Amino acid sequence: MKKAVVALTILAALALAGCGNARPAESEAPAAAPQVTADVQAPAEDGQTAPSETSEPAAAPDRQDGERFEEVIIMEGMEETVRCEHIRNAALGFEMDYDYESFVRYSEPGRERFLSVWDDPENPENYLEVTASAKDADTAAASIAGELSEEYDLLRDSRELERAGSCIRIEASVIKNTNQMADSLQVVYILPASDGCRVAAAHFSAEAAEGFGRRFAYMVNTLSVIDRDGERTLSDEQALSAIRNYCYAGNPELEGIVNAGEYPVYWELSSGDAREAVVLFRSYTGAQVRYYIDRITGDTYATVFVPGITPGEERTEENLNAWDYVWDEG
Repeated sequence: MKKAVVALTILAALALAGCGNARPAESEAPAAAPQVTADVQAPAEDGQTAPSETSEPAAAPDRQDGERFEEVIIMEGMEETVRCEHIRNAALGFEMDYDYESFVRYSEPGRERFLSVWDDPENPENYLEVTASAKDADTAAASIAGELSEEYDLLRDSRELERAGSCIRIEASVIKNTNQMADSLQVVYILPASDGCRVAAAHFSAEAAEGFGRRFAYMVNTLSVIDRDGERTLSDEQALSAIRNYCYAGNPELEGIVNAGEYPVYWELSSGDAREAVVLFRSYTGAQVRYYIDRITGDTYATVFVPGITPGEERTEENLNAWDYVWDEG
């Protein structure tokens, strides 16, 4: 019964509303009353969320990185004062406000994560992750949808964010081919950018859809895209980490095989220069897969060589972007 109730309310719970636009009061003036933001969209009569009107994105408030302020949001029809912090991540190319009393911020190479203060950091259940991708928004959305569709039936639409304008939204909440609500839900927002896109992925339990789901929607609605500082270059360590993460993501059983130690499995930097890194993955099958990585764009292709079977390296159809798999493994 609980899941049925969640299923009826999740679309309304995930609709967007801004975390706030009010400028902080000047230091010599009395503290201004928190600004009440608009409530989320109400469901249409057919049970689907009514489409929002397309409009130009609003100018982001002139806030400083680390500036803290109060806003009022609507939770379950009631006003709630939240304490927000404005952050600016020039490496990933975005600005956003987040509720620092409800979430703990973890800044890592290649991503920002905002975990519930109640979650285990080693195994979080309710969190928002923001990353940047060199892929354009449509290509990134197709890749994300391809991965999620293995477990979920998906709902894809477009949404207007207050600070970033139109984005692609993918909701993964129904177990594939069952019409049953999943225990763990995801809502992914893909925001176009001049250098690719920004991806904000909200993860939360079905029971938390009206709580964490709505709070994440408020946070994403304050997200704005900015230019990234300088030209990123993958280091040797990042290249190795990216390919290892990619291999683990593609084969969930691989980490167990590595930990068991029955077969020789390893990753190593086999060659490279200032522009390209080549990472060798020695599989437990004996195959040697080399990943040729453009250190700047992250574009990667693979070759395979099986000693005693193939005459040499043969290029495969495997392609990825290494930047999508760079994060802190600790």
